[in-house]
Amino acid sequence: MRKIRVFAPAKLNLYLDVLGKRPDGFHNIETIFEKIDLKDEILIKEKGKGLKVKTTPSNCSQGRENIVYKAAHALFEEAKVKLNLDIEIKKRIPVSAGLGGGSSDAASILKAVNEIFKLGVPAKKLFSIARDIGKDVPFFMLNFPFAVAKGAGELLEKLNLNKDLFHILIKPHISLSTKLMYRRIDRCSFSIEPHSLKGTLNALKKMDVKALEKNYYNIFESTLTRDNVHINRAKAMLTDRGAEHSLLSGSGPTVFCTFKDKEDAKAVFRKMPKDRDISIFLVKTYKGGIYGDNRG
Repeated sequence: MRKIRVFAPAKLNLYLDVLGKRPDGFHNIETIFEKIDLKDEILIKEKGKGLKVKTTPSNCSQGRENIVYKAAHALFEEAKVKLNLDIEIKKRIPVSAGLGGGSSDAASILKAVNEIFKLGVPAKKLFSIARDIGKDVPFFMLNFPFAVAKGAGELLEKLNLNKDLFHILIKPHISLSTKLMYRRIDRCSFSIEPHSLKGTLNALKKMDVKALEKNYYNIFESTLTRDNVHINRAKAMLTDRGAEHSLLSGSGPTVFCTFKDKEDAKAVFRKMPKDRDISIFLVKTYKGGIYGDNRG
């Protein structure tokens, strides 16, 4: 019996704009992704009969409802195989948090199962499966920590940056539905702050954190309505302890701030309150692969 352990890193959106709805029902976006070292752990065991997916904690999607099951099943169909696998996902990434945990889990399974069991599905086809499973999944198929994504998220430009950013994340104990947040964008008319993908990208390439924070933008911050209370509280926690700017990741509700220096990040992190209504993480850019080879 083979037993394999792989990891699935979370992501942040350093910039996120929604440009409009497409005929296929999805939305065209522009975003800058960054992988971070907050990771789910996935155990793949060759045993039993058929495909089983279990997630801990138990309040997460289980079995056929889990995106990992859908990814593995699609891979089996493409490779024309039936493997007997028990997959256990130990969640460290908060669920429905704007951090891409489910998408990352799916990408890690696609890459690991295809490689370990020598299924021979070509990289291009693997990417196509990822795109059909979820619009954030293709980014996690890349071996690069940073990328610009356009289209519905599948048009990716790798960014060859070999430096680390450090972040403090605050996840309020509420969940926001991505579908609901996009519906709000479709029906709402709201003022939009001046923003520029190019400006954010230039700041990132220079690793100029102050300029990066000044160019932070996430369109979903304009659609939070009643959820704003929780987001503003998290932002105020960061500001009160020395972080100048913070940003919503994805469709939320996680907010984060950025540091160039690890010690500066740790100094602010030590000031954060021990509050049972929130989860707080100190993270950095993740440069490793699915087997945990963190070169950063």
